[in-house]
Amino acid sequence: MKKDLQLTFGPIHSRRFGISLGIDLSPTKKQCNFDCLYCELDPAKTVEIQDEIIEVDKYIKAVQVAIDKEDKIDVITITANGEPTLYPHLEELINKLNEIKGDTKLMILSNSGLIYKNSIFKALQRLDVVKLSLDCATKECFKKLDRIDNSIDYQKIIDGIIAFSKVYSGDLIMEVLFVDTLNNKDNEIDAIYEILKQINPDRVDIGTIDRP
Repeated sequence: MKKDLQLTFGPIHSRRFGISLGIDLSPTKKQCNFDCLYCELDPAKTVEIQDEIIEVDKYIKAVQVAIDKEDKIDVITITANGEPTLYPHLEELINKLNEIKGDTKLMILSNSGLIYKNSIFKALQRLDVVKLSLDCATKECFKKLDRIDNSIDYQKIIDGIIAFSKVYSGDLIMEVLFVDTLNNKDNEIDAIYEILKQINPDRVDIGTIDRP
């Protein structure tokens, strides 16, 4: 593995979150349990677990260097080339980041695919901001648009997000990306809306894209 592997990126200016320092939990390749049609990364087979894993302490050192170097960071954003909740040491990483971040907010960008797992459900509660994706409300849509791994039960995702929203005390943001002819039909939009009403997030970010 390369010694100069980039574990963090930025800081960059985010219109919604301010100055953001990113953490990449899959810096060597795409590792994801979804294979979304609109994904900008190169296509890759969906996975249930990561097979290339970086030690927590390496991330902490990289983040500490960035914190010491930069005058101001508004948010530390946990992300990945793929899905960050697949990282097996996520809870430990979050705990250690909370110890060094000071007043900086800690956020994750997740596809929601593992929100129903107890370890992920608990770990994400330690974050200041959680941004979850929900592009679909039906099994057919999940399979066609998000192309979820066969190990994932779409209903558990929906139920997990709703349950998480009831106990989470931070800022919960939902993201919906509408893709022409796939999830922008009235019945799918109505179903997503009904789920969002149950979640009652602090904010909903909506995007659109032509069919890939």
